[in-house]
Amino acid sequence: MDLTLLHAPDPAIRARLDAAIDVFNDAATGRTEPARHLTIALRDAAGAVEGGLVGISYYDWLLVQMLFVPQARRGQGVGAQLMLAAEAEAVRRGCRGVWLDTGSPAARGFYERLGYSVFATLNDYPRGHTKWFHACLAPRDGDTAGLEIIEARDPAVARVVGAALTAVADDLFGAETGRESMAVLPEQGGGLWMVARRDWLFLDLFVLPAEARRQGLGSRMLAMAEAAARARGCVGVWLDTYGFQARPFYERHGYRVIGALPDFPAPWQRFFLAKRF
Repeated sequence: MDLTLLHAPDPAIRARLDAAIDVFNDAATGRTEPARHLTIALRDAAGAVEGGLVGISYYDWLLVQMLFVPQARRGQGVGAQLMLAAEAEAVRRGCRGVWLDTGSPAARGFYERLGYSVFATLNDYPRGHTKWFHACLAPRDGDTAGLEIIEARDPAVARVVGAALTAVADDLFGAETGRESMAVLPEQGGGLWMVARRDWLFLDLFVLPAEARRQGLGSRMLAMAEAAARARGCVGVWLDTYGFQARPFYERHGYRVIGALPDFPAPWQRFFLAKRF
């Protein structure tokens, strides 16, 4: 059973794996609703994007993927307004909660003042720093008047906010070098998509067709991913998985649960696991 490790693989491979996992998840949960994007744009007086919030909801939770407020508009409650607007949208979509992660101590304090609690941490992300995962289990139905809320991922907002957050992270941690996407592809189909960054390897997607399971193939693929992480000098590997997916498989290979989110979707949990080398 041949395995191929690809560096900088075609993004179409990730899209294929993502679609296959969606089919599995929908069958396991009986839930077929798609992920729903969210963009809240901040514009200057001329209408140019200067910040905002980007998120996505799936299985009763809203993930805030990116949030940025330009320096000139800080200290005016704009960040809190964006978060409360996102929570209001989460309520409108019937979400159970809102979650996010950050490596900034200042951002951590901001989220905790809004009522978000840490449910998981990754130390040395990157070395000498910490990545915190936060959740709000009771999103508030706030006022969204005056905000530009888009029920899609707006590329212009994502580009501006993403670039701004990269600059903030580079100031905090130093310029990131060596970020890379990789894939392990078995000849039987399926595959594993992973991303190395900030001294950790993230197992983003991992799927095998039913006929290729229970033959040791998954273990070989995971070992190949871990070898790639070690070769890059990574601290370890982290991932998340649903309660109806592969938590026991990862625990047999030395991964431990570092946190979980409830009812994701009910009655299952979404588990976050990590393995340090």
